[in-house]
Amino acid sequence: MTDISSDKNRIPLYVREILSLIVSKGHKAYVAGGAVRDIVLSKIPHDYDVATSARPDEVVNIFKDSGINYYDNAAKHGTVTAVTEEGDVEVTTFREDGTYTDLRRPDEVVFKTTIEDDVSRRDFTINAMYMDCDGKIFDPEGGQKDCEDHLIRAVGDPDSRFGEDALRILRGIRFASVLGFDIEDKTLGAMESHADELKHIAGERIAAELERIVTGRYAPQAIRTGWKILSVVIPEIAVCRGFDQKSNFHDRDVLEHTLDVLSEIPCEEGKGRDAELSMAALFHDLGKPTCFKLGENGEGHMKGHPLVSAVIAERVLNELKYPKQFIADVCLLVKLHDTYKKPDRVEVHRFMSEYPEQILNKLVVLQRADILAHSPLGQNRIKRLEELMKIGEELKLSGAVFDVKDLEIDGRDIIALGVKEGPEVGEILTKVFEHYLEEKCPNSKGFLINEARNIISTKSV
Repeated sequence: MTDISSDKNRIPLYVREILSLIVSKGHKAYVAGGAVRDIVLSKIPHDYDVATSARPDEVVNIFKDSGINYYDNAAKHGTVTAVTEEGDVEVTTFREDGTYTDLRRPDEVVFKTTIEDDVSRRDFTINAMYMDCDGKIFDPEGGQKDCEDHLIRAVGDPDSRFGEDALRILRGIRFASVLGFDIEDKTLGAMESHADELKHIAGERIAAELERIVTGRYAPQAIRTGWKILSVVIPEIAVCRGFDQKSNFHDRDVLEHTLDVLSEIPCEEGKGRDAELSMAALFHDLGKPTCFKLGENGEGHMKGHPLVSAVIAERVLNELKYPKQFIADVCLLVKLHDTYKKPDRVEVHRFMSEYPEQILNKLVVLQRADILAHSPLGQNRIKRLEELMKIGEELKLSGAVFDVKDLEIDGRDIIALGVKEGPEVGEILTKVFEHYLEEKCPNSKGFLINEARNIISTKSV
């Protein structure tokens, strides 16, 4: 843990220059929020926010007089952004938010004169530390201790903090996911009490937090802690918690299995997990309770659950206004996660030709994670996956193609055989590609033209 004593080298020169400039004009200025938290945790901040006693118009004049480029991106909230070659620096006037009628944004912002007033309105103690241009850290809310204890605690009264802005509830889970911190009991209780207020938050804002939650290194633990809250956004999570699959292939309830799958999705240092894979892992089995049927032998069956789970994913992701391609990719991964073809070259080749390569690459990762989260009996399926992967690699190494566009012939060759321009040309090419997949002919121009000729003659009969 970083010592709380002064060290100006903690702050990059371009940020120090902004601080010093504002201070030289008779105002207070500090680095505040996440950057200070990261420094205390011995991490390198991604960006730096400055809090100042200077009013927005005064900040603008300071930047103008000093030749610093800027843009006034939120004047009514007191933020002016300095644009430098090294990075942007948001400069925000000390403030205190007024009432939050819509639970999303303050009805008014009251500018304050002290940093203490400013940090007292922040969400969590770990985000309420600040630092002067000499690198001295100030900690009026106990954020340093909570960093040491790996604890997320609301500033002041938790009910007040979450009543002001319900999105802070998801931010708390996000910090737990990214940092691996526990959420302090009173804070968690207040988060759960105010969770229904998330229904008033814009879908896009929830989407941004949910994505950062599921891609965080400690996502499984964070979701396990915040399942009641996340169930407001995705009700099926609550249904899956404690749902016994009554299967020898599973030794965990649906939610615990889901979290174990998520834990097996690779996590890259500093970047987290792939967003599409993480979201697919979260949704892949949420349809199981809907599909559940108990067999005569007492064994649970959940046939068709990938399709039902994909429908759930599509509904939720659309409600949260995720990009269309993101939704399509996640839903496709969910639909395919339980699909295992016979370990046969033709079958595998045909399957690989049906979907984009990037989806197939992600599907293998999801399927492996899913298998590893089964009981020891269920993990036997890994052999089938490895067989399929081996065949896929052999196909690629052999120079196999997976799209009709990559054949050694095209529409011009079909027309040269006497076929008129039009839909029939494409139909014949598609048929030739199917024959190639069935290994009736190699991807060689002469053989393919012969195959096309045979198809044309058959159609003429």
